[in-house]
Amino acid sequence: MPVRSRTVLAIVFAIVVAFGLASRKFDHHFPHILSDHAGDVLWTIAVYITLAWLFPRASLWRLGGAALAISFVVELSQLSDMAWLVNLRKTLPGRLLLGSGFVWIDLVRYTIGATLAVGVDSIWSSRKAS
Repeated sequence: MPVRSRTVLAIVFAIVVAFGLASRKFDHHFPHILSDHAGDVLWTIAVYITLAWLFPRASLWRLGGAALAISFVVELSQLSDMAWLVNLRKTLPGRLLLGSGFVWIDLVRYTIGATLAVGVDSIWSSRKAS
C-alpha cells in the first residue's frame, strides 16, 4: 500500500484546482474539448487528491471508488430541488463545489477523472517504490 506525501498532494491539489478554474474562466484560451470536459475531470481528480491527503495509506481502488462515488452523489444531488441546496448552489463556493445542474455526460467525465487519478497514482507509487 502506498504512503503518499501530504506536501506533494497539497501542491498537486493546488495545481489541479488552478487548471480546473482556468478551464472555466479562460475557456476561450483552451481547445474546445478541454474547456468542455476538463473542469469535471479535474473536479474528480481534486476529490481523489483530497481523499488521498486525508487517508494517505488508502489503496488506489478505494480512493478511486470513493472519489467516483462522491462525484456521482454530488451530480445526482443536482436533481434535488430542496430550497437550501438550490440557494447554496447560487453562491460561488456552492456552484464550484456542488455544481449547478444535472448533466448526464458529467458522470462520464467523473469516471475519466477517477480513472486518470488512479492511473497516475499507480504509476507514481510504482516509480517511488522502485
